[in-house]
Amino acid sequence: MSVTHDVIVIGGSVSGASTALLLKREVPDLRVALVERSGEFDRKVGEATTEVSGNFLAKRLGLTGHLTHHHITKQGLRFWFANDKSDDFGRCGEIGAFYQVRMPSFQVDRQVLDQHILDLAVAAGAELLRPAKVASVDFEDGVSVVRVESAGKPTELRARWVVDASGRAAVLARKFSTLNPLPEHPTNSVWARFRGVADLDGFELRSRYPEYARACQASRTAATNHLTGYGWWCWIIPLKGGDTSVGIVYDERLFSLPPGESLGSRLRDHVLKHPVGRELFETAEVVVGDVKAYSPLPYFSSEIAGPGWQIVGDAAGFLDPLYSAGLDFCSWTVSAAVNRIIMERAGGKADYPDINARFLRSYHAWFHALIKDKYHYLGDADLMQAAFIMDIGWFYFGPVRELCICPKGGFERFPFEGPIDGAVAKFMAFANRRLKSIALKRRACGTYGANNLDHRMMVSGFEPTPKVLRAVLKGVLLWLRAEWKTLFLRIPPEVTKNPVPAAVQ
Repeated sequence: MSVTHDVIVIGGSVSGASTALLLKREVPDLRVALVERSGEFDRKVGEATTEVSGNFLAKRLGLTGHLTHHHITKQGLRFWFANDKSDDFGRCGEIGAFYQVRMPSFQVDRQVLDQHILDLAVAAGAELLRPAKVASVDFEDGVSVVRVESAGKPTELRARWVVDASGRAAVLARKFSTLNPLPEHPTNSVWARFRGVADLDGFELRSRYPEYARACQASRTAATNHLTGYGWWCWIIPLKGGDTSVGIVYDERLFSLPPGESLGSRLRDHVLKHPVGRELFETAEVVVGDVKAYSPLPYFSSEIAGPGWQIVGDAAGFLDPLYSAGLDFCSWTVSAAVNRIIMERAGGKADYPDINARFLRSYHAWFHALIKDKYHYLGDADLMQAAFIMDIGWFYFGPVRELCICPKGGFERFPFEGPIDGAVAKFMAFANRRLKSIALKRRACGTYGANNLDHRMMVSGFEPTPKVLRAVLKGVLLWLRAEWKTLFLRIPPEVTKNPVPAAVQ
């Protein structure tokens, strides 16, 4: 069969547009078509990058100018803790950076970012069909056939490769029946945009709470701020222009969003129950018509590569937004697809089972090391500070350091690949399980979150060198201290006789 293109990319947002842009930059004579369903991108959730995805956007795609002009430079992660003993903002526990961050990451408005990368891909020579709905994808005689409906007319495209960047629509995973839920992690999310949110660095709060003002030199407002509780956390992400993205993610086994008139009002009511949320959102308003929800959040495709096709970004899977890893996996899967297509075009042969196995190992290792059952101890400052330092320290020592050593080659490996990284993943998974067990015992003894007040852990910063292992060691010592303190707790007899089911603990 004759072909009309070399590569057809389904989906024109960040994953699909990045794939097309990199292919056209590295092999300019490739005929690349982008099929985007929407006439224009809607206002997606405000999204934070990590140092990995920030590197991909800024260095690999060369978007530093765009990111600094149209988005906000992120000042790390910040966690806030409270308990029912006090509703005083000044007493809330805090974990976060003391100084400005060493490596660039960003708070991005996805609508703006997606459109900019798509424009660059088209300017580089990619053909854009928009709005265009994919009717079917078939593979005939070694040729990928994509039938689309554009401007009310059916169009048939043929190419050697199809890249699925369709996000949660997961066109190819659904076609091949490889899309899987993750029942071990039943999380839901609701988010909205707010206007009129108070400034964490503003004069009003700093003058009322001078100790709070002196405790930190970095911009708190520019961080990804997290409000925490048992079974849930809320993100607060500032966006260019003044809007603030706010969302809650919760484990439905442990927490339920309070009832209310609308999702937006329910989210706002919940945020106002936290002392930090009350200070920030007491006079804030939800942007009408800008509220969304997903349930459940996690899923994955058991195969992301095969003859003539590959899946990238959220179409390959999504896990949890706690550490903003969504765009990280976009960076890794896009790089894998681009490298594979360039290699096959040069006469090489991709090892599809190896690509699939590596992705699955990485996805599940990330889950067990960083996410599984973490919602049990998110609301306890002692346990989260140990996890925070270990998690971020290992992240800097592994994926971030690899990018500093080899900016392009660092994206060719999925996280937790290889025997050393695999051993690290197992260690992190063990620590994560232990922290959950400590949290359950503390809840049974009534001491969960007892140290959430009057405590700030200001981190001087992480760096992608072996020196960061000192931070990891500090996290391990904090974990062991929590183990020691919890060892001597005695569960009350009434709890032992009538244990609280895990689903409602």
